Amino acid sequence: MIYNIYLNKNVKVFKLSTYILTGQIGSGKSEAQKILKTMSYSCFCADNMVKNLYKNDHIIRKLSKISSDIVNDDVVNINLLRKLVFTNRYIMQEVENFIQPIIFSEFKEIEKKHKNNLIFVVPIIKNNKFFKKYEMIYIFSNETLRRKRVEKRKDYSKDMIDNIFSYQNSIDNYKNTSKYKIRNDGTLYDLKEKIIKIIE
Repeated sequence: MIYNIYLNKNVKVFKLSTYILTGQIGSGKSEAQKILKTMSYSCFCADNMVKNLYKNDHIIRKLSKISSDIVNDDVVNINLLRKLVFTNRYIMQEVENFIQPIIFSEFKEIEKKHKNNLIFVVPIIKNNKFFKKYEMIYIFSNETLRRKRVEKRKDYSKDMIDNIFSYQNSIDNYKNTSKYKIRNDGTLYDLKEKIIKIIE
């Protein structure tokens, strides 16, 4: 609280900022995003943006050149693409090198329109140059709980989950570098209280 001499009263000054919310699969990024939206933050999820890109004709043509199996009848088979990305390092590298710069470019355009109260929701990735620009909120849970959450998702086999967990564990150093950390092993109420402590 500060005292405003013009209003002759105490007023609360809110901290306005831009954050990156990240964490491994099943950690609770989606639930955190829902909570943040209720707190007047504009949230932009990289995964959702990628799904929209997969409907673009130019993107579809490029992906078909990376692997003809990915595209059927001019439609990207997202489930097969996900499987190939986490089992074939060549395809992973090609897709990431193509898609990630597009997403980061879109983030920059979003940033021009939303100066404050902005959240970029990004999965664990190798390319962390964009991450260094903002304060980072790292959300995490114990692996057993995360696995149970992911197992409830459609089209996620045990082998798929194992591959994703193994890959993300191998590249994830964000917990050590993040300024803010949220352990999400409790209820949604607990998660909201932890988020409030960080951003207000």
